[in-house]
Amino acid sequence: MRVLYVNQTADVSGAEHSLLALLAGLQGAVEPTLACPTGKLSELAAAAGIPTEQIVGTQASFRLHPVHTTRGVAEIGRSALQVRGLAKRLAPPLVHANTTRAALLAVLARRPRPPVLAHIRDWAPEGRFSSFVLDVVARRADLVVANSAFIARQFDGLALRQPVTVIHNPVDLSRFDPGQVDRAEVRRELELGEGEVALAVVAQLTPWKGQDDAIRALAGLREAGREQAVLLVAGSAKFSGAGTQYDNAGYADGLHKLAAELGVADRVRFLGERGDVPRLLAAADLLLLPSWREAFGRIAIEAMAMGTPVVATDNGGPAEIVRAGADGLLLAPKQPAEWARALQPLVDDAELRGRMGAAARERAREFSLEVHAAQVMSAYRGLLGG
Repeated sequence: MRVLYVNQTADVSGAEHSLLALLAGLQGAVEPTLACPTGKLSELAAAAGIPTEQIVGTQASFRLHPVHTTRGVAEIGRSALQVRGLAKRLAPPLVHANTTRAALLAVLARRPRPPVLAHIRDWAPEGRFSSFVLDVVARRADLVVANSAFIARQFDGLALRQPVTVIHNPVDLSRFDPGQVDRAEVRRELELGEGEVALAVVAQLTPWKGQDDAIRALAGLREAGREQAVLLVAGSAKFSGAGTQYDNAGYADGLHKLAAELGVADRVRFLGERGDVPRLLAAADLLLLPSWREAFGRIAIEAMAMGTPVVATDNGGPAEIVRAGADGLLLAPKQPAEWARALQPLVDDAELRGRMGAAARERAREFSLEVHAAQVMSAYRGLLGG
């Protein structure tokens, strides 16, 4: 089955990692071509043997702006024309758009055929332009797939061609396998002492991911006498420019200042972007996901696959992954004092962490790459009449 995949950015974050994982899982079942701007994503795709076609793409914000919106609309128009040309030249039976913005490009490009699957992996901010985009995607996409029921609710009340299909993101259990990592070796590399309890936040540095609240929670743990707690902050300020809602670079700088102000600078390790996430998760004792809200929480399922308990926001997708009390905890976001209190028993009790970690590993099997690929193939066949 030939499929044209569309992604509007060359930057690589959770949506792009999920797309690359899907293409790996579909190897031998589909003949993919990826349309995206030139950059990190196209490089990774080429390294995986996936043919790519260049498009302009767009970083257009869903928030109206007198200058940026005009520029973004122009980018969308040019990219839609490019996708339309590719669909005509390559004649794929199906177009799979990987994000909301990519879906907008694909549905604006489509003629009667080929059908478009809009894979929605994030929420759109409130506003007139966001509502307009979601309405266009709902009306024109042949099928909307959401990576969580939380994300699917964005389409409640819209004129869909058929109900939203929820397909959770996958985890590659062959890559995220605790048996392949020497935990002690990685902890030595990170200079973690034998009695230290490592809390990890692995995410792009942006306000809504809540790294500042993780630092505040660490300070609360220290005030409560948990001197053994250490915070590992992995990630970088990936996105910037007109389409970015927050000053991510400024936020990243502010995290260092916050740690110093709270007196925990010596207990916070800023690790930058990591290419060895499975090793980092194996070294951690707990993964923290303190986002204000989370579409799915890819890192949560990756941590669970490594046998690491997860303490995550209860706002969004993690509530569909983490079983509170069994393989982690679910807590309200923006409440660092409450997080500090809830973390104390886990910091104190290695056996409790071990039990939760074992349960988490078993839970992760339900989100395997094989299960995910089979669900996506079923959606493809449904669109193409079997």
